[in-house]
Amino acid sequence: MPSGSKSQKFHIEIIPESCTGCLRCQLACSDLHNGAFNPSRARIRVEVSEEDCSIAFTDACNTCGVCVDHCFYDALRKVPEEAVR
Repeated sequence: MPSGSKSQKFHIEIIPESCTGCLRCQLACSDLHNGAFNPSRARIRVEVSEEDCSIAFTDACNTCGVCVDHCFYDALRKVPEEAVR
């Protein structure tokens, strides 16, 4: 994924076992990028089942990190790009 900022480059790490399915990440993303609290318009997708949650990013994601900033459960984490290589 491309970086969200020219000064700070990072990768978003997903920790699905920490996800509760609250959808705060999707709400924050859709509000920032579309001006509305509408999870279906977010650039992050959270699928909730009885057993677990899965998290994925759409191709439109620019790794701005707003989803990470709004995750209270540490299911998403910003990792510096140099640490990913």
